[in-house]
Amino acid sequence: MKLISSVIRPKYLPRLTTALRRGNVPGVTVMKAQGFGREQFESDVELVGFLTERVKIEIAIEDDQAMRVVKLINDAVGTGREGDGVILVWDLVYAKRIEKAVTDPGV
Repeated sequence: MKLISSVIRPKYLPRLTTALRRGNVPGVTVMKAQGFGREQFESDVELVGFLTERVKIEIAIEDDQAMRVVKLINDAVGTGREGDGVILVWDLVYAKRIEKAVTDPGV
């Protein structure tokens, strides 16, 4: 399995979630994030200490679907401008759904 992490501009989240649903992606986790990237190093030294608002998404997906999902993300939020975000693909060693504990009927 793979874990796809992406950090994007918040305004593109609705567009991205629509694309992921249409692409039959089984699930996504969304978190608020802050940070800075390469685009701020070159633009304004007054931004030292300033963090921009971002959204981080994570998707656990089968290996053979990872590049398809990367393309869905890139196509949904990529504008070709500096600061669109980043997509990271990690090997996911283990994943398990959290389920209700099964009690031993003999106890």
